[in-house]
Amino acid sequence: MVRARIRLDTTKEVALFVQSMNSDGSLNRFIVEDNDGLQRVNARSFLGMIYASAEFGDYLYLINETEDGVFPSFVDQFRHPGEDGIAIH
Repeated sequence: MVRARIRLDTTKEVALFVQSMNSDGSLNRFIVEDNDGLQRVNARSFLGMIYASAEFGDYLYLINETEDGVFPSFVDQFRHPGEDGIAIH
């Protein structure tokens, strides 16, 4: 299973992320889970994503349950570069 690490620091970022998820036009099922994979929320749910951003800390991982490893192009704007300038995975 391929996961994309994302970071959502503000409610505005969460709203933009969920809006983008819901307008991507795909039928893929996306979830966001914590670092351990023990807690999961629907990535298309505003309330679920608010909860995840508050409770999962800096470790939010987006997973496509329909097509493993396929992510919408907008996801890159929610990935923050590491110290070496490469997006955190």
